[in-house]
Amino acid sequence: MKFKIAKNRFIDGLKAVQNIVAGKGSLPIMQNVMLAAQGRELCLTTTDLDISISSKVECETAESGASTLPVKLLFNMIAKVPEGDVVVEIDAKEKATIRAGSVSYKIPGLPESGFPKFAKADDNAQFTISAAVLKEMFRKTAYAASQDDTRRTLKGVFISFKDGRITMVATDGRRLATVESELEFPKESEMDVVVPSKAVQELIRSLPAEGEVKVKADNSKMCFSFEHTNIYTKLIDDKYPDYKQVIPADMKEKIAIDRQGLLDALDRASIMTLDEAHSTKLIFSNGKLTVCSAATDKGEAKDEVVIKYAGEKIEILFNPTYIMDCLKAIDDNEVTMEIKDSQKPAIIRCSIPFLYVLMPLRTN
Repeated sequence: MKFKIAKNRFIDGLKAVQNIVAGKGSLPIMQNVMLAAQGRELCLTTTDLDISISSKVECETAESGASTLPVKLLFNMIAKVPEGDVVVEIDAKEKATIRAGSVSYKIPGLPESGFPKFAKADDNAQFTISAAVLKEMFRKTAYAASQDDTRRTLKGVFISFKDGRITMVATDGRRLATVESELEFPKESEMDVVVPSKAVQELIRSLPAEGEVKVKADNSKMCFSFEHTNIYTKLIDDKYPDYKQVIPADMKEKIAIDRQGLLDALDRASIMTLDEAHSTKLIFSNGKLTVCSAATDKGEAKDEVVIKYAGEKIEILFNPTYIMDCLKAIDDNEVTMEIKDSQKPAIIRCSIPFLYVLMPLRTN
């Protein structure tokens, strides 16, 4: 196998796939990228058995073939060679020689026959969606997914394709984020899936700012195809809980708040929160929102945000990080916070079909 490729194209291809490899302690080949050169195309593929990603870049192939090389080492080497063309030659014993200008490297590879084959998704459901819309919907929900390995079902983003719209939901049991967007797709393509958080984070990183994404899915796998990249992922097969049950109704107060002003106040006050009791008190009173935190061994912090509110005084204790995560994902200058009392969940909304439910902390 032998091919020539521009350094910048090689780097782009490796950047696209290098995050998806198995952890330390796995088989050595699981740390490798599979390189397949044919004609004017080099296909790079990595997998951790749950996710597989492949990317195609232009090259000049002198001898077609396929092999696998350590992806992190290969990326570091190519990043350091001089600008220009890189020549990669891999012999019958899987030893690779890499030349660029005056630089040459020799590294051992492993045969591509031992590289795991990732099953492709069937065409049970397929449709096209804007890459920008898909990326933004993931960005507005993924942070709320659970990080707890014992709550496997919640370690992902629930996606529903029904009634001419796509709905995404993520929750860890203490907060819930959901967003909707209109989407045209065939009736027979309606389905509900749960995409693992690792795959979602890779999509947020990889999806382009414009263009379209082709989506294929069946009951166990999903494929996202865009530009020269394909991301395949297994789905979480457990049934997602009925998230609509935790969305409160009949909220007493709806308060307009400057998003950046609240974010800044929370950021300042959170410096004083204790690691073991990460909490900040929000005090809603006539014309102002007071944000305060205190820690016995540090001191206390207080800031105020002007709001349009003339109701009775309400004090609620929240995890400040949970509010800031939501506010960072919103682009509007103003958000609406809906509250009832100090013991009931709060809701944050913005100008698009987005909703964030936040559970209050209990006071001792």
